[in-house]
Amino acid sequence: MTVLAALLLAVTMATAQEADPRVQAERLARSGAHEEALRRFQALVAANPDDLASRLWIGRLHLMMGHPHRAAAVFESVVAADNQNVDALIGLGLALTEAGDRRYAADALNRAEALAPDRVDVLAAQGNLHAASRRETLALAYYDRALATDSANAEIRADADAVRARRAHRVTLGYDFQRFDPYDSELQAGRVEVNARLNDSVRLVVRGQVLRHEDEDESRGGAGVEWLVRPGLRLRGGAQGGSNVFWLPELDAYADATWTRGRAHWAARLHYFDFDGLDMWIGGPGLAYDVTPRTTVRAEYLRGRTRVAGGNSDITDGGTIGIDGRVHDRLTASLSYSRGIDRLDWMTLDRVDAGKANTLSLEGSADLTPFIGVGAGYDLQERPGDIRIHRARGVLTVRF
Repeated sequence: MTVLAALLLAVTMATAQEADPRVQAERLARSGAHEEALRRFQALVAANPDDLASRLWIGRLHLMMGHPHRAAAVFESVVAADNQNVDALIGLGLALTEAGDRRYAADALNRAEALAPDRVDVLAAQGNLHAASRRETLALAYYDRALATDSANAEIRADADAVRARRAHRVTLGYDFQRFDPYDSELQAGRVEVNARLNDSVRLVVRGQVLRHEDEDESRGGAGVEWLVRPGLRLRGGAQGGSNVFWLPELDAYADATWTRGRAHWAARLHYFDFDGLDMWIGGPGLAYDVTPRTTVRAEYLRGRTRVAGGNSDITDGGTIGIDGRVHDRLTASLSYSRGIDRLDWMTLDRVDAGKANTLSLEGSADLTPFIGVGAGYDLQERPGDIRIHRARGVLTVRF
């Protein structure tokens, strides 16, 4: 074959490939035009239901577009037609993992691993499944196997670093500032928290707090435990206290539970605060829902009972609504409104009487690296009697 003939053949093949509807649809999918690519692949499957490659792309696109249940149904149909199709089994496992059906996700991925034990995408999918199930040691083992084969894969390395950061010990340093208007009074508090991993299920938390108000200093400390009972169910509890305190509680204790199923995160919590001559119980249920993989809306109802020694009890009702968004891979922002008592993690004596307060809060956090994060927040609170509270805070978290 002459050089000219070879060039003509190459041009002809390239032109034919450009005209191939599947190639065009794949190019659209990879460029981010997911909806148009989905329509084209659906047209290809409508014309030829046995086109398994196009059906696989339909499943992948549903997964990219945040429709894991639709994706799972498509991948299941491909597996029904070809039970040895590793790509379909991987897609099914990923879709079921995202949908929260981890038991059947494990079945699909174990079948894929039996057929192709050394494929990088099989190992990475297993890592994702075990990371979602909070079996972090096993997740890292799969990620490390995948990286041993493809060390340049940035996505797998990022997933592995995220798991390492999540399971790591961490130290959190926080600073809170509060100003009362029109009284021209200020309150400052600092805190340190050490969260130590004992195993994949249990973590130990140790806290310390100092507060300064009108040249008076107070301090206290305490400890707690976090227990991952099973994937999706986490319990926490603990207490802290101190002597010779006035603005801070002499004792506060807390217990809460969170349960995740699919996109819904259910919660319930209860706090007890004991000041000198006054005590409070406050708690209630909450719900957060992942509208998209990057956006979560949340709501919480809180009911409190405050009792003064030798006096009657006072009942308060309140709560919070808010929205959290990931505006960048490493940057999140939150906006919320609270009625009544808020910020139960930082209770001071003045806020026990804030049952009719209105608070607008703005927060942001950034992961400088997977192991170092910073955050800041600002609250504007209005209380009866034309009292306005300005609160600002900053936090630094280091994982190791």
